[in-house]
Amino acid sequence: MNRALTVTRQEFKMTAANKAFVIITIVGPFLILALAVLPGLFTMNTAIQPGTVIAVAGADRSFFDQAREAAAKANLILVRTDDLAAARKGVLDGPLSGLLIVPKDYLAAKSLSYFSKTGTDLVVSQTLSGVIGSTIVGERLVRAGIDPAAVKDLSSAPALSPEQLKPGGGSASQDFSLIIFTAIGFIMLLYMTVLLYGQMIGRSVVSEKTSKTVEIMLSSVRPTELLFGKILGKGLAGILQYAIWVSVALLLIRVVGPAFHLAIPPGLSAANLLYLVLFFVLAFFLYSSAYAALGAGAEDEQHLGQLAWPLVVFLVLPLVMIAPLVMSPDSPLSLFCSLFPLTSPIVMLIRLLVAPPPAWQLLLCVAILLVSIAATIVLAARIFRAGILMTGKRSRLREILRWARR
Repeated sequence: MNRALTVTRQEFKMTAANKAFVIITIVGPFLILALAVLPGLFTMNTAIQPGTVIAVAGADRSFFDQAREAAAKANLILVRTDDLAAARKGVLDGPLSGLLIVPKDYLAAKSLSYFSKTGTDLVVSQTLSGVIGSTIVGERLVRAGIDPAAVKDLSSAPALSPEQLKPGGGSASQDFSLIIFTAIGFIMLLYMTVLLYGQMIGRSVVSEKTSKTVEIMLSSVRPTELLFGKILGKGLAGILQYAIWVSVALLLIRVVGPAFHLAIPPGLSAANLLYLVLFFVLAFFLYSSAYAALGAGAEDEQHLGQLAWPLVVFLVLPLVMIAPLVMSPDSPLSLFCSLFPLTSPIVMLIRLLVAPPPAWQLLLCVAILLVSIAATIVLAARIFRAGILMTGKRSRLREILRWARR
């Protein structure tokens, strides 16, 4: 035990005293700040900026006046033009944001041509489409002898305001984009740190193996003591890093946010931050044990990357599935992924951010992870003991897994 603690202390010092560790620890709070501030900024950027000028060509005076009045309510300034060449140049060089061409038979038109410099200004183009569309429909109704105002009142549908029911009573409004943004921030932080520390342990084992340093180390410690020391040392460094990040986040939530009137996203709460730390610790020990075992069986770092690709796939899978997981957190697929140990740390965290699952599911997830970590460490110890001194041969993943039976 004393020798394992010595290895743990040495690994902790090597990790925590590294410049990369310090830089990542400093950058972490900025990511947390981004989680708190950027959603509001993105919401502001979705609105049309005042002074957005759109040139309209081909429209008669009556139609143009109606469209201009409706567009002004949406912060759009319409200007009538007959010079298409000058309008196109104005779009490319400024100050025009776009050019709309209205055909002579616009009442029968199925679509209208709209040009902009990028072609991706969806907010402007969709708003303009609504303005022009309502103007054309109104003109059609007038010519058919129908009152447009009466039709608008009769055909307007009430909007839905999604709200989440709280277990203790009451409800809270839900913003899908805000939830997605917060979930992406949390799982990216978890994904990058777990992958970083896992690869760090795997490369450390490979480096010591190829440089023959491990042969000297094994004269003083047992293979299992070396394995546990490496994992615990890196794990303590990771916990220290997360402790700093969580402290900064709590300071932001409790002090900085109220002082500067920042709208903190509901997902950035103390409870969710503690869940983030919990699932980092569980995911770290699960994946780090597997990476250490693969590092012992790898011939070099390139070989380690080839052996570890299944682990990376299971880490990336929840990132690919984030939209369906957020929209259907209680679906059978979400439930399975939140209990399957290689995906459960990230998927269960997503479910907790969206709508807390039943307590038994959370406890079952943690229990399965603990059992999986214990089994992985036992198998990793066997593989580590068998492969740490084996050189000169590129073992396949199937062969490395066979060592775990010894």
